[in-house]
Order: sequence, then structure tokens, then C-alpha cells
Amino acid sequence: MPQFLTVKEAATLTGKSASSIRRVIYPIIQGKNHPDRQQIEPTEEDATRLRMQGENFAWKISEELLRREIPVESERPAEHHASRESNDGNGELLAMLCRELDIKNQQITQQSEILSKQIELISGLSERLREENILIGSLQQQLALPDGKVRKQSDVFEAKASESVPAEKGTETAKKKAKPKKSFLSRLFP
Repeated sequence: MPQFLTVKEAATLTGKSASSIRRVIYPIIQGKNHPDRQQIEPTEEDATRLRMQGENFAWKISEELLRREIPVESERPAEHHASRESNDGNGELLAMLCRELDIKNQQITQQSEILSKQIELISGLSERLREENILIGSLQQQLALPDGKVRKQSDVFEAKASESVPAEKGTETAKKKAKPKKSFLSRLFP
């Protein structure tokens, strides 16, 4: 009885990709009366039944068909000698790559230093902006128009001065004491 291998096992054995193994299997399973259909598992009936049940299954190929379609690669002495020569070339390539890696590491270090300086500069500018916002806010509070409840310092001095000096009849100060003016908002919302 032939031994069956999964696609992954066949790929490992032959040194080919799984898609190469599937390229061998699919024409055989799509042909109704292909002579090599017995070399593929599951059978046509089993595959149909598994599909109807909604089950997943893996295609398997016989080792005999696999060896016939894709010969198993074996290492040859000439290839072994070529790999030794390539190892010498690989040493030079590896040394060059190490030098390039060192250069890139230096560039990364320089860029990180520049970036840290820029972050420091941005944080300093942010602090200055925050201070300016505080100064502008306090200036706005000093320049804000009174809403009728809060008095400026100069208003307080005028009120104290008018209390200490009695107002004469008919003067503006007497009129103000007699009838206080309503603010704009209090006129709109009684």
C-alpha cells in the first residue's frame, strides 16, 4: 500500500513550496477519470461527502506520484563545493553589511539627539506660551467692564469720597444717590 503525505510533508521532502505540490494535485483531482486519481486522498466520494458535511480536510499525495512528478533533491558534491566558495564571499558581504549597520546606527543616534533637542525647544516654547496666556488673562480681567457687582478700585475711592462729603441738592451726586441707574441686563430681565 502506498504511503500518503500531506502537502506540507511533501513540500518538506522535495524542497519545493506547498503551492508547487498543489499544482501537481489539482489537475488530477479536477479530471474525472485521471489515471493517477488513486494516488490522491481522499477519494472523490470521500471529498464530496466531507464537503457536504462542512468539514475541512487535507489533500494527500502518494510518495510514488510525488517522486515521479517532482524528484527529491539530493545534495551533490559540486553544490557542496560551491557553498564553501559562497561562504567566503558571504564573509565579505557580512563585513560590508556590518559596516553599513554601524553607519546607520550612528545616523540613528544623531537623529535621536536632534529630536531630543527639538522636543526640549518645543517644551520651552510651550512654557512661554502658557506664561503669555496667564499674563493676557490677568490683563483682560483688569480691563473687563464691570457688570454692576464688581467695582474697580477707582469706583470704590469715588464712593468713599462722596460719602464723606455731603451732597448738595441738585448736584449730580445727589441725583445718583436718589435714583441708582439700572444696568443694561437688569433692564432687559426685570
